[in-house]
Amino acid sequence: MKRIKNRRKHFRIHNPLGFSLFCAMIILAIGLIVGVVFLAKGGYFAQMFNCVKSEVTGNRAVPTQVSEATEEPEISEEPTQAPTDSPEETPDIGTPEPETPTPPALEVETPAPSTTSGSNTISGTAFEGLTIGIDPTRDGGSKYKNEGEYNLSLAKELAEYLESKGAKVVITREDNKKEVGNSKRARIIKEAKCDAAIRLMCNEVGSSVHGFFVQGTKKNESFARILIDAYANGTGMEIQSSKGRGFDKVSDEVASKCGCPCVRLVMGNWKNSEDRADLEDEAFRQKIVESIAEALLAQLKR
Repeated sequence: MKRIKNRRKHFRIHNPLGFSLFCAMIILAIGLIVGVVFLAKGGYFAQMFNCVKSEVTGNRAVPTQVSEATEEPEISEEPTQAPTDSPEETPDIGTPEPETPTPPALEVETPAPSTTSGSNTISGTAFEGLTIGIDPTRDGGSKYKNEGEYNLSLAKELAEYLESKGAKVVITREDNKKEVGNSKRARIIKEAKCDAAIRLMCNEVGSSVHGFFVQGTKKNESFARILIDAYANGTGMEIQSSKGRGFDKVSDEVASKCGCPCVRLVMGNWKNSEDRADLEDEAFRQKIVESIAEALLAQLKR
Protein backbone atom coordinates (compact mmCIF):
# COMPACT_ATOMS: atom_id res chain seq x y z
CA MET A 1 0.00 0.00 0.00
CA LYS A 2 1.45 3.45 -1.07
CA ARG A 3 2.09 5.92 1.76
CA ILE A 4 0.68 9.35 1.29
CA LYS A 5 2.91 12.17 2.54
CA ASN A 6 1.59 15.49 3.62
CA ARG A 7 3.31 18.19 1.61
CA ARG A 8 3.32 21.86 2.37
CA LYS A 9 1.89 24.10 -0.24
CA HIS A 10 4.25 26.84 -1.39
CA PHE A 11 3.32 29.99 -3.28
CA ARG A 12 4.95 29.83 -6.59
CA ILE A 13 5.01 32.43 -9.26
CA HIS A 14 4.78 30.78 -12.57
CA ASN A 15 4.84 34.12 -14.47
CA PRO A 16 7.27 36.64 -12.93
CA LEU A 17 6.69 39.33 -15.56
CA GLY A 18 2.96 39.35 -15.00
CA PHE A 19 3.41 39.54 -11.27
CA SER A 20 5.76 42.53 -11.60
CA LEU A 21 3.23 44.39 -13.72
CA PHE A 22 0.54 43.60 -11.19
CA CYS A 23 2.60 45.09 -8.34
CA ALA A 24 3.46 48.19 -10.34
CA MET A 25 -0.22 48.80 -11.01
CA ILE A 26 -1.04 48.48 -7.32
CA ILE A 27 1.72 50.99 -6.36
CA LEU A 28 0.59 53.37 -9.08
CA ALA A 29 -2.99 53.14 -7.90
CA ILE A 30 -1.97 53.87 -4.31
CA GLY A 31 0.17 56.85 -5.39
CA LEU A 32 -2.71 58.15 -7.49
CA ILE A 33 -5.10 57.93 -4.55
CA VAL A 34 -2.62 59.68 -2.25
CA GLY A 35 -2.02 62.42 -4.80
CA VAL A 36 -5.73 63.00 -5.30
CA VAL A 37 -6.26 63.26 -1.57
CA PHE A 38 -3.33 65.72 -1.24
CA LEU A 39 -4.57 67.91 -4.06
CA ALA A 40 -8.07 67.90 -2.67
CA LYS A 41 -6.94 68.95 0.78
CA GLY A 42 -4.59 71.65 -0.56
CA GLY A 43 -7.37 73.28 -2.56
CA TYR A 44 -5.60 72.76 -5.85
CA PHE A 45 -8.69 71.39 -7.48
CA ALA A 46 -10.57 74.58 -6.60
CA GLN A 47 -7.82 76.70 -8.08
CA MET A 48 -7.65 74.59 -11.21
CA PHE A 49 -11.40 74.83 -11.49
CA ASN A 50 -11.29 78.65 -11.19
CA CYS A 51 -8.52 78.88 -13.76
CA VAL A 52 -10.42 76.69 -16.19
CA LYS A 53 -13.55 78.73 -15.55
CA SER A 54 -11.71 81.98 -16.19
CA GLU A 55 -10.27 80.58 -19.41
CA VAL A 56 -13.71 79.53 -20.54
CA THR A 57 -15.48 82.76 -19.58
CA GLY A 58 -12.59 84.96 -20.75
CA ASN A 59 -12.48 86.97 -17.47
CA ARG A 60 -8.74 87.13 -17.30
CA ALA A 61 -8.98 90.62 -15.81
CA VAL A 62 -10.07 89.22 -12.49
CA PRO A 63 -6.58 88.30 -11.27
CA THR A 64 -5.16 91.58 -12.58
CA GLN A 65 -7.83 93.53 -10.66
CA VAL A 66 -6.82 91.78 -7.50
CA SER A 67 -3.19 92.66 -8.04
CA GLU A 68 -4.17 96.25 -8.83
CA ALA A 69 -6.21 96.37 -5.69
CA THR A 70 -3.23 95.30 -3.69
CA GLU A 71 -1.09 97.92 -5.39
CA GLU A 72 -3.61 100.73 -4.87
CA PRO A 73 -2.86 101.19 -1.17
CA GLU A 74 0.76 101.84 -2.13
CA ILE A 75 -0.36 104.51 -4.61
CA SER A 76 -2.97 105.97 -2.25
CA GLU A 77 -0.27 106.78 0.29
CA GLU A 78 1.15 109.26 -2.21
CA PRO A 79 4.03 110.47 -0.06
CA THR A 80 4.85 113.10 -2.67
CA GLN A 81 1.57 114.96 -2.14
CA ALA A 82 2.08 115.58 1.60
CA PRO A 83 5.48 117.25 1.17
CA THR A 84 4.27 119.34 -1.78
CA ASP A 85 1.40 120.75 0.32
CA SER A 86 3.60 121.71 3.27
CA PRO A 87 6.25 123.57 1.24
CA GLU A 88 3.51 125.59 -0.48
CA GLU A 89 2.03 126.58 2.87
CA THR A 90 5.29 127.42 4.61
CA PRO A 91 6.13 130.40 2.35
CA ASP A 92 2.65 131.90 2.84
CA ILE A 93 2.17 131.25 6.54
CA GLY A 94 5.79 130.78 7.53
CA THR A 95 6.93 134.37 7.03
CA PRO A 96 4.19 135.98 9.16
CA GLU A 97 4.38 133.30 11.88
CA PRO A 98 7.96 134.07 12.96
CA GLU A 99 6.82 137.69 13.36
CA THR A 100 3.71 136.87 15.40
CA PRO A 101 5.63 134.91 18.08
CA THR A 102 7.92 137.90 18.61
CA PRO A 103 5.13 140.28 19.75
CA PRO A 104 4.01 137.74 22.40
CA ALA A 105 7.56 138.05 23.62
CA LEU A 106 6.13 141.30 25.00
CA GLU A 107 4.68 138.92 27.57
CA VAL A 108 7.54 140.11 29.70
CA GLU A 109 4.56 141.06 31.82
CA THR A 110 4.99 137.61 33.39
CA PRO A 111 6.85 139.09 36.39
CA ALA A 112 3.69 140.99 37.30
CA PRO A 113 1.68 137.97 38.54
CA SER A 114 4.21 136.93 41.17
CA THR A 115 4.02 138.79 44.47
CA THR A 116 7.04 137.50 46.29
CA SER A 117 9.99 139.73 45.47
CA GLY A 118 10.41 143.40 44.64
CA SER A 119 7.95 146.24 44.01
CA ASN A 120 7.76 145.55 40.30
CA THR A 121 6.24 142.18 41.07
CA ILE A 122 3.47 143.48 43.37
CA SER A 123 0.35 144.21 41.38
CA GLY A 124 -1.58 147.45 41.79
CA THR A 125 -4.41 145.67 43.60
CA ALA A 126 -2.36 143.28 45.75
CA PHE A 127 -3.48 144.99 49.00
CA GLU A 128 -7.06 145.62 47.90
CA GLY A 129 -9.42 145.35 50.89
CA LEU A 130 -6.57 145.20 53.44
CA THR A 131 -5.80 147.68 56.21
CA ILE A 132 -2.20 148.18 57.30
CA GLY A 133 -1.03 149.94 60.47
CA ILE A 134 2.31 151.81 60.48
CA ASP A 135 3.86 152.94 63.75
CA PRO A 136 6.90 155.28 63.40
CA THR A 137 8.57 155.12 66.83
CA ARG A 138 10.74 157.65 68.75
CA ASP A 139 8.81 160.86 68.26
CA GLY A 140 9.55 164.40 69.38
CA GLY A 141 9.07 163.64 73.03
CA SER A 142 12.17 161.45 73.12
CA LYS A 143 15.89 162.16 72.90
CA TYR A 144 15.98 160.53 69.45
CA LYS A 145 14.42 163.49 67.63
CA ASN A 146 16.42 163.22 64.40
CA GLU A 147 15.82 159.51 64.13
CA GLY A 148 12.15 160.08 64.99
CA GLU A 149 11.80 162.46 62.04
CA TYR A 150 13.42 159.88 59.78
CA ASN A 151 11.11 157.12 61.01
CA LEU A 152 8.06 159.29 60.32
CA SER A 153 9.17 160.31 56.82
CA LEU A 154 9.84 156.69 55.88
CA ALA A 155 6.46 155.68 57.36
CA LYS A 156 4.76 158.20 55.06
CA GLU A 157 6.66 156.88 52.04
CA LEU A 158 5.60 153.34 52.95
CA ALA A 159 1.99 154.48 53.42
CA GLU A 160 1.95 156.14 50.00
CA TYR A 161 3.35 153.00 48.38
CA LEU A 162 0.88 150.65 50.08
CA GLU A 163 -2.04 152.90 49.16
CA SER A 164 -0.91 152.77 45.52
CA LYS A 165 -1.31 148.96 45.80
CA GLY A 166 -4.88 149.22 47.10
CA ALA A 167 -4.32 149.21 50.87
CA LYS A 168 -5.96 151.38 53.48
CA VAL A 169 -3.21 152.71 55.75
CA VAL A 170 -3.32 154.04 59.31
CA ILE A 171 -0.30 155.87 60.82
CA THR A 172 -0.11 156.24 64.60
CA ARG A 173 1.28 159.78 64.41
CA GLU A 174 1.31 162.51 61.78
CA ASP A 175 4.05 164.78 63.16
CA ASN A 176 7.14 164.79 65.36
CA LYS A 177 6.02 167.39 67.89
CA LYS A 178 4.96 165.37 70.91
CA GLU A 179 5.31 161.91 72.31
CA VAL A 180 2.57 159.33 71.74
CA GLY A 181 2.32 156.54 74.31
CA ASN A 182 2.36 152.85 73.40
CA SER A 183 -1.18 152.30 74.66
CA LYS A 184 -2.52 154.96 72.32
CA ARG A 185 -0.54 153.54 69.38
CA ALA A 186 -1.98 150.08 70.03
CA ARG A 187 -5.49 151.50 70.31
CA ILE A 188 -5.21 153.40 67.00
CA ILE A 189 -4.19 150.20 65.19
CA LYS A 190 -6.83 148.09 66.89
CA GLU A 191 -9.71 150.55 66.29
CA ALA A 192 -8.76 150.67 62.61
CA LYS A 193 -9.13 146.86 62.52
CA CYS A 194 -5.78 146.50 60.81
CA ASP A 195 -4.89 143.18 59.20
CA ALA A 196 -1.19 143.64 60.03
CA ALA A 197 1.06 146.35 61.47
CA ILE A 198 4.72 147.31 61.22
CA ARG A 199 6.69 149.45 63.67
CA LEU A 200 9.69 151.40 62.32
CA MET A 201 12.83 152.52 64.12
CA CYS A 202 16.63 152.74 63.94
CA ASN A 203 18.73 151.82 66.95
CA GLU A 204 21.41 154.20 68.17
CA VAL A 205 24.26 152.23 69.69
CA GLY A 206 28.05 152.23 69.23
CA SER A 207 29.19 153.54 65.86
CA SER A 208 30.95 150.27 65.06
CA VAL A 209 27.70 148.30 65.23
CA HIS A 210 26.26 147.60 61.82
CA GLY A 211 23.15 145.91 60.46
CA PHE A 212 19.41 145.41 61.01
CA PHE A 213 17.16 143.05 62.99
CA VAL A 214 13.51 142.54 63.88
CA GLN A 215 11.96 142.65 67.36
CA GLY A 216 8.74 140.91 68.29
CA THR A 217 6.87 138.66 70.65
CA LYS A 218 7.03 134.89 70.45
CA LYS A 219 3.54 134.92 68.96
CA ASN A 220 4.74 137.06 66.03
CA GLU A 221 8.02 135.25 65.38
CA SER A 222 6.87 133.76 62.05
CA PHE A 223 5.98 137.25 60.80
CA ALA A 224 9.38 138.48 62.00
CA ARG A 225 11.16 135.72 60.06
CA ILE A 226 9.33 136.68 56.89
CA LEU A 227 10.35 140.31 57.35
CA ILE A 228 13.99 139.37 58.07
CA ASP A 229 14.27 137.42 54.81
CA ALA A 230 12.50 140.09 52.75
CA TYR A 231 14.61 142.94 54.18
CA ALA A 232 17.92 141.11 53.79
CA ASN A 233 17.14 140.11 50.20
CA GLY A 234 15.61 143.44 49.24
CA THR A 235 18.18 145.83 50.71
CA GLY A 236 21.29 143.67 50.94
CA MET A 237 21.95 144.88 54.48
CA GLU A 238 23.46 142.38 56.90
CA ILE A 239 21.87 141.23 60.13
CA GLN A 240 23.38 142.85 63.20
CA SER A 241 25.98 140.38 64.45
CA SER A 242 24.75 140.40 68.06
CA LYS A 243 21.24 139.33 66.99
CA GLY A 244 22.03 135.87 65.66
CA ARG A 245 19.52 135.04 62.93
CA GLY A 246 18.00 138.52 63.20
CA PHE A 247 15.06 137.90 65.55
CA ASP A 248 15.09 139.62 68.94
CA LYS A 249 12.30 138.31 71.15
CA VAL A 250 10.96 141.10 73.36
CA SER A 251 7.80 142.06 75.21
CA ASP A 252 6.07 144.67 73.05
CA GLU A 253 3.01 146.47 74.43
CA VAL A 254 1.89 147.73 71.01
CA ALA A 255 2.22 144.29 69.40
CA SER A 256 0.42 142.63 72.30
CA LYS A 257 -2.56 144.99 72.34
CA CYS A 258 -3.06 146.03 68.69
CA GLY A 259 -5.09 142.92 67.82
CA CYS A 260 -3.17 141.91 64.66
CA PRO A 261 0.26 140.53 63.66
CA CYS A 262 2.78 143.25 64.50
CA VAL A 263 6.59 143.42 64.64
CA ARG A 264 9.19 146.18 65.02
CA LEU A 265 11.80 146.59 62.30
CA VAL A 266 15.12 148.07 63.35
CA MET A 267 16.20 149.31 59.92
CA GLY A 268 19.87 149.92 60.80
CA ASN A 269 22.13 151.72 63.26
CA TRP A 270 21.62 155.48 63.07
CA LYS A 271 25.09 156.11 64.55
CA ASN A 272 26.94 153.88 62.11
CA SER A 273 28.24 155.94 59.16
CA GLU A 274 27.69 153.14 56.63
CA ASP A 275 24.16 152.38 57.80
CA ARG A 276 23.34 156.09 58.04
CA ALA A 277 24.47 156.66 54.45
CA ASP A 278 22.24 153.81 53.28
CA LEU A 279 19.23 154.92 55.32
CA GLU A 280 19.39 158.45 53.89
CA ASP A 281 19.95 157.29 50.32
CA GLU A 282 16.81 157.71 48.21
CA ALA A 283 17.26 154.45 46.27
CA PHE A 284 17.91 152.51 49.48
CA ARG A 285 14.81 154.00 51.10
CA GLN A 286 12.78 152.71 48.18
CA LYS A 287 14.26 149.25 48.75
CA ILE A 288 13.21 149.44 52.39
CA VAL A 289 9.66 150.32 51.38
CA GLU A 290 9.45 147.54 48.83
CA SER A 291 10.91 144.95 51.20
CA ILE A 292 8.42 145.82 53.94
CA ALA A 293 5.53 145.67 51.46
CA GLU A 294 6.70 142.28 50.27
CA ALA A 295 6.87 140.94 53.83
CA LEU A 296 3.42 142.32 54.69
CA LEU A 297 1.92 140.72 51.60
CA ALA A 298 3.58 137.38 52.33
CA GLN A 299 2.29 137.47 55.91
CA LEU A 300 -1.24 138.33 54.83
CA LYS A 301 -1.29 135.64 52.12
CA ARG A 302 -0.32 132.88 54.61
